[in-house]
Amino acid sequence: LLWEVLTNGVVLSGGNDSSGDGGSNQAEEVWWELRERIQSVTDAADLVSDGAAHGSGGNAAWMDPVERLDLRGFACVSRAGISRSGNANANVDASSAGATAKTFSKGKSSKGSKHSNNGGDTSKTKRYPPVTDDTVLSTLAVTLRIEGLYATLSEMYFQATEEAIAPSTGEMNTENLQSVLEEAVCVHFRSVCDCSSVEKKPSDNGYCNNHNTNGEDNSNGKSQTSERNGLSDEQLRCKLPNLKTLLQLTTYYERMQTSSLQLSKLSGESLHFQWTAISSLWYKDSLVELVELLQTFSNTLAMNGDADNTDVEHSQIPSSRRHRIQQQVCSMLKIRSPSELQPMIQKLKQKVALLPRLAESLSSRMVKNKQHRQEQNPQGPSSQAKQIGYGPSENDWDVYLETLLHQHKKEEALEALKGIPCSPMTHVIGDDDSGGNGADTNTNDNTSVLPQIHDEHTIENHIGSVLPYTQRKKLERLSEIALELGKCEESARGYRELLRAFPDQWTYWMGLVDSLVLLGTPRELVCGTETKRAVNRDGWNSCRAFAKEVIASLAERKGGRSLRGPYLVLIELEAVKVLAESGCTVVALREEICSYGDRFGPLASCCFADIRPYLRLLVQSTVGVDGADGIPDEVSELLVWAKNIWMENSQANTDAGNGKVSAEELRERRKKLRAYIFAVQVVYCVTADLGVGCTTLQLYSPSIPQMTSEWRTSLTFLPGVAPKDGGQKEILPGDE
Repeated sequence: LLWEVLTNGVVLSGGNDSSGDGGSNQAEEVWWELRERIQSVTDAADLVSDGAAHGSGGNAAWMDPVERLDLRGFACVSRAGISRSGNANANVDASSAGATAKTFSKGKSSKGSKHSNNGGDTSKTKRYPPVTDDTVLSTLAVTLRIEGLYATLSEMYFQATEEAIAPSTGEMNTENLQSVLEEAVCVHFRSVCDCSSVEKKPSDNGYCNNHNTNGEDNSNGKSQTSERNGLSDEQLRCKLPNLKTLLQLTTYYERMQTSSLQLSKLSGESLHFQWTAISSLWYKDSLVELVELLQTFSNTLAMNGDADNTDVEHSQIPSSRRHRIQQQVCSMLKIRSPSELQPMIQKLKQKVALLPRLAESLSSRMVKNKQHRQEQNPQGPSSQAKQIGYGPSENDWDVYLETLLHQHKKEEALEALKGIPCSPMTHVIGDDDSGGNGADTNTNDNTSVLPQIHDEHTIENHIGSVLPYTQRKKLERLSEIALELGKCEESARGYRELLRAFPDQWTYWMGLVDSLVLLGTPRELVCGTETKRAVNRDGWNSCRAFAKEVIASLAERKGGRSLRGPYLVLIELEAVKVLAESGCTVVALREEICSYGDRFGPLASCCFADIRPYLRLLVQSTVGVDGADGIPDEVSELLVWAKNIWMENSQANTDAGNGKVSAEELRERRKKLRAYIFAVQVVYCVTADLGVGCTTLQLYSPSIPQMTSEWRTSLTFLPGVAPKDGGQKEILPGDE
């Protein structure tokens, strides 16, 4: 972009120069040097216009210097000719990356090419057979990784594997081939990670900006095109880098899938079948995005072509610009005209439909084979048969379930989950209670299994994971999929079972609320201002009763500490009722907030962060309600409650004394400090949401000198935390 700005409107005129043509050549060299310097400091992808110095516009290529070098690494390079000023243009065919880059050099031929000064097209390119030896490839890969040339690295291994498995190639060492294929999969995956990210949903309907090239503001978003002409030229130019990136991604994913498939055929290991199935799903996802983008180009370019053929004067897009974009799209896709886009899209759609089925076939075969082997060797004897006595691992099942979910086969995935053997959860609330509130677990049925790890040889002699599915993960996925299918009771049953083992896991509580109270309805519909729906009252009562049951079970534990999850969900239930039911009062919500603050304000520094969304909801729900001094009554009571807390827990005027402070007293001081900070945060948050000004803040919060005094007291009053010898803790208790 900087180069385009600097060279816009620049004309190199040397005809009237007294020194003949030398002045023009010298000026041109200066401009070329400037361009090279700009290029050398470019890290992000930039727009480089080859003919910008001559005002021709030229073809554009989006890539940085390392990317240019990367694309040249394994491409055939031929010499096109030398310009008058001695600047040679090297046309690089970068078919592996799906883009064509035109680069410039000053009087030096590109590496791997031969140049003839006779002016004719006598250049020849010699290609050597690719390297297939594992040791040589690994040696070359070290330097390529250091320089970040991952596209070159991917192409090198792609050519090596193609050469190794070609029918014309002699029989290759199996061990060497397997090593090359394994490294190739990793190399292609690293190339995917190095590839630029693509935004799936561009903001502002894909418009790059609202300004045209003449500096006029097109704020209506129409740019230079009408609705019937599709996207504008600027919009299409903005999508070209996305097209380039998606072409690279699909290339890497295809290579990764091909290498994994060849590797699984060669080794027969379940891990390699996993790689093939996963890479097939990733390849399918990238193809879906590519098809969507190609369809956009196809529709827009076809509409423009119809406009050019039928009514040229109504076409608001300059035909030369659109023609250059067409050329670039065709060059990236290696096609002759945009009319070939639709056949290409249809072929890609066939691949999209085929890849998930291939992944499902491979993963299901892998799972069934392992199940059959486990039935033959159920005990996993210490002989050689130990290797084939293991059932499907957690990774095996995950891959199989993903192949089903990618095809929207949620019912099949749910049934498969129910039959997965899993290792039981370690402790469930109620197991050791005298009351006998036992959990509804399946730890004693025929789906329970323990990890079969005998010694270190189990790990060393087994490729891939040997860990079975855990009951926790099984219940998580069962509950999620059941909720998506509308089976709310089954989903709630799974979340209850999880919460008995992990009562402080907030995501499980939210899943239980979604299953029982909201019945799977998206929260934005339940809580919307225009589409409020009454919550399921029976489910609401059931969820609240279960939370009380968990709280009671935790209280009966010997030496047990209070967990925030069950108490916080009581506030969440009141908040859902306020959001969903019109005319609902906030009295119960305020009471639950105060109860939670009294319990956890002195214990947890994150107490305020827990209740902050509910404080905002309480204030917003009382807007328009009359009260004293313009503050709603419920909000006023909340502020009074917070004021009493910080006044009762202030330690600014407390004498520290000369004697040593016991550990118990230190803990009490920390609790008071946390409660003080919590109460001040509540007052500031509520008054800010009310927008009532500083008068209310001064009425309910301590003054700045009071808070400063409290902070100074905390530095000297807590010697165990802030020692006088200059402890270097970055955050002290009173800093917040």
